[in-house]
Amino acid sequence: MVDGQRLELIEKIKSRFSEDRCSQVERMMSIMSNQVRFHILCALNFEAFTVTELVEITGAQVSNVSQQLKMMTLAGYLEKERKGKQIYYHLKEKRISQLIHELEDMFPIQNQ
Repeated sequence: MVDGQRLELIEKIKSRFSEDRCSQVERMMSIMSNQVRFHILCALNFEAFTVTELVEITGAQVSNVSQQLKMMTLAGYLEKERKGKQIYYHLKEKRISQLIHELEDMFPIQNQ
């Protein structure tokens, strides 16, 4: 049987971690769980880049980078902007930028 204090704690946790809130976090984490997508997001955290530039940065194939950009754009995490003949991608979702900064603090660059 659950006592009053434990029941209060359980209700507090349930209210903080609603199904909708957990779904939002899960979607964002699943976007970031792919290595190519994460690499793209880290690059776009600095500034906007073209597909060609992102291929150079990630080392991935053009088709893979394009596919990941399309998926993240449709998910609402990126926006694209045409400048002349080039299309530049940039972060739309500010929480991704915040999360990347937190991850950089948690996983500092190791001296090689």
